[in-house]
Amino acid sequence: MTTLWRLALLTLLLPAVALAQTSPRSPARPRVVAVKSSSLAPYASFLAGFASEARADVTELTLEESPTEAARVFKSLAAQKPALVLALGPLAANAARRSLGEDVPVLFAMVPYHEKYGLEAPNVTGIALTSDFGPELAALKAVAPAAKRVGILHDPRSSAGAVAQARSAGAALGLTIVPLAVEAQERVGGVLEGAAGKVDGLLMVADKTVGNASVVQALIAFSASRGVPLVALTASQVKEGATLALAPAPLALGQQAGRLANRIIHEKVDPGALAVARPEGLDLSFNLTAAKKSGPSCDVALEVLRFAARRDFAVKVYE
Repeated sequence: MTTLWRLALLTLLLPAVALAQTSPRSPARPRVVAVKSSSLAPYASFLAGFASEARADVTELTLEESPTEAARVFKSLAAQKPALVLALGPLAANAARRSLGEDVPVLFAMVPYHEKYGLEAPNVTGIALTSDFGPELAALKAVAPAAKRVGILHDPRSSAGAVAQARSAGAALGLTIVPLAVEAQERVGGVLEGAAGKVDGLLMVADKTVGNASVVQALIAFSASRGVPLVALTASQVKEGATLALAPAPLALGQQAGRLANRIIHEKVDPGALAVARPEGLDLSFNLTAAKKSGPSCDVALEVLRFAARRDFAVKVYE
């Protein structure tokens, strides 16, 4: 190559090199602060899913078991104004609602019975731990194909909306919802005895009056003694004796939260205008011993596995 050609080539390349050296850096990614109520393993799985979907840098904080300390942490976050606060668990969610102003969007998750905490507020939304009852009722039909009447023990003061949702979901499956109303825990036994012979299955709902260990045990005992399947809320309740449960998978729930965070941060969607979302990814837990009350265990187990395969649900089996 001649000296003249070298000079011409250098003249062409120099502007491009200068442009590359002076081009501005990529804008900094938005900052999300994930505040955990405690150091639970499901929170770690959730955050792994969240980080895989959210287009943001994620900082993690773990609260001490103290509302006062939680308030201090959130007061500091309010001054920092991150793009989003992700509140995991009841302590974090409640403190975020109380302590953050409307300048910081809040997304809550992993809050059992979120309805009882009054988390509705401007600039706040979340993801529930319960579905619209369609999958649960379909799973009950897989366990007990002949079932027609499904009882729901609930307090009408807090769960009338849930019963209405279940009615709608049940109608599509040929199921009739039988409300079992109770306004005090001491009346649960009598209400359940009055339901004997009137229901072919039971569906638990997230209800602050009946959502406790003693009532769960009463439901499990009624299910076992009357031979009707019980659809519970958690895998631990299935392990205790409920027939089955559909519960959100933490990893999938985190991925869903990451996609929702992108809408809030990048599309500027107002969280307060969004209804609390239903979980998209579910795991199915199944108790073989409890299933024997509903029919031949091999047949029931096979139908449950078929149901899970069609819905792409992971399955946990207990005896």
